[in-house]
Amino acid sequence: MSEARPRSETFERYALGLARRDRLAGDADAEAARRRRDALRAEVLRLGAKGWPERSTFYTGELPAGCRPCLEGRGSNLCVTTRCSRECFFCFNPKPRGDGMSVHGRAVASEAEAPRILQELDVASVGLSGGEPLLDAEKTLRLARLLRERLGPGLRIDLYSNGDLFTPELLRRLKDAGVDALRVNLAANGYDPGPVRLGLEVFADVEVEIPAIPRDRERVMRLMETLEALGARHLILHELFASAQNLDALQRQGCRAKDEAPGGALSWSAVASSEETALELMRFALERRLRLGAYYCSCGTQQWIAETALARRAR
Repeated sequence: MSEARPRSETFERYALGLARRDRLAGDADAEAARRRRDALRAEVLRLGAKGWPERSTFYTGELPAGCRPCLEGRGSNLCVTTRCSRECFFCFNPKPRGDGMSVHGRAVASEAEAPRILQELDVASVGLSGGEPLLDAEKTLRLARLLRERLGPGLRIDLYSNGDLFTPELLRRLKDAGVDALRVNLAANGYDPGPVRLGLEVFADVEVEIPAIPRDRERVMRLMETLEALGARHLILHELFASAQNLDALQRQGCRAKDEAPGGALSWSAVASSEETALELMRFALERRLRLGAYYCSCGTQQWIAETALARRAR
């Protein structure tokens, strides 16, 4: 059995509950919202979406390669830093931002610990994330090399980034260090596809991962057509949710709480209309027959992943 390690702040806010649901005002028309969600779920399934309706997880085409191990309980995350080059209203990272590193929710003091923990957990995929991990590019490169050397060629390594610091040279170095794919949060830059275009010059697999923000639905539809033309493989949509860190910002945006909450011990505060937005975007992809795969990762999915992380941490 591995030695118990202190929980990191990242683990506390991500895996142990976020904000209580009643801290956001409730949806003004909850019954109408439920009916609309039910209708959209049925519609995307009729159009050919696959997934797990019981936890509101849907996808078109194929699942992103990095998501498959996660859904099987064999994915993990290495948070390089919580510092970032952006201040997104939906961000759930703790403040003040810092350089503390965590692996699978465990605070670690040295880079060498990271591959040992992940090897103990027998993971098949890991995301190098932040914050913005490329604010410390050399550290990120070292960690990618360590993971590749210790866990071998079968490990899937995704780099999560907003793309602000992408350069052709840095992208080539990341690929040489063992990074398999890029996951770019374009909601951070106003949906500018430039980082994806640049990433595709080096990586075959560049995915866009964003929260489903209701007011941005039309902009994301236009982005999807651009991504299709560029040859990006997947759009990954997360349900927007409230945490202790982003609650005030969401309230200022006028967000309300979804009337539905996953069961179990964790307290996730999903935002009203985010799921409907994600399902509408999936419907758009299906109706347009886009090659771009769309994957919706709901709060129900995230809770399942978090509970799996809790169970694996207890090993």
